[in-house]
Amino acid sequence: MRNALLFAALLLPTVALAEDRVANAAATAEKPATAEQAAPPAAKAPVDCKNALGVSRVIEVDTTGGGEYGEQYMHPRPLLEKGEVVITFDDGPHPEFTRQILDALAAECTEATFFYVGRMIKNFPDMARQVQAEGHTVGTHTYTHRNLGGTSMGQAEQQIESTFNVAEATLPNGVAPFFRFPYLSDPQRVRDYLAKRNIAVFGIDVDSFDWRVRTTEKVMHNVFTGLDKKGGGIILFHDIHANTAKSIPAVLAELKKRSYKVVHLVPKSRLEAVAAAEPTQVAPRRRAHRHRRAR
Repeated sequence: MRNALLFAALLLPTVALAEDRVANAAATAEKPATAEQAAPPAAKAPVDCKNALGVSRVIEVDTTGGGEYGEQYMHPRPLLEKGEVVITFDDGPHPEFTRQILDALAAECTEATFFYVGRMIKNFPDMARQVQAEGHTVGTHTYTHRNLGGTSMGQAEQQIESTFNVAEATLPNGVAPFFRFPYLSDPQRVRDYLAKRNIAVFGIDVDSFDWRVRTTEKVMHNVFTGLDKKGGGIILFHDIHANTAKSIPAVLAELKKRSYKVVHLVPKSRLEAVAAAEPTQVAPRRRAHRHRRAR
């Protein structure tokens, strides 16, 4: 118990710093796009996928009754085999960095899952649609990146449902019933609500800490130290950071070199939308419920 309390105490400043970085990145991204950023993407040259990283298999996720995935959960649903990875991105879409990441993924003929913030979808709908148009899966990550460990149940529902609504209204193929908690702060009452809504919750297995480090070498170290220790898993990145966009090509190349296999997640069924007003935008909460369960 003492170790768990010490772990939480040491972690709180890190979570507070993460909140500041996410808020700053979101504020920067929400400035009016430049003409170059607002322009439609240029036509891409055909890619030879023969020797690319690719996608080893597609998993159709049945979200009936919810489901929890990732090592932070006591009884996660089975998902991956040894040597398999799922590439995920949080907090976007970003008008510049998301496009760079899409180009890197396309160059390796591979797919990812993006957990998007509602206000970012609303501000950059064309980029959100482009992510889906290129074959990637889009889930959600609350409307204002709110820490749901520090909200009322009504506020949590508003954060969740309003984001699904703006995503459903924006994306031609609808949004996946996939959700990730900001800061991985996942109170049981909200997890129970998501389960009743048939929405799956995705944690992580490997953290790139791309919001904290500033070099490709450090991102690579974080990713592959985690992967080699665990033999695969769900990898967390954020597509709102310049360093992430810069690092992804090297990460993908190293995944291929080390013979990791990418798995693409798609939902078995569509989400049933529920009416909800958009939350009032507020400053980030500093109090964290948890980042990741202590073992």
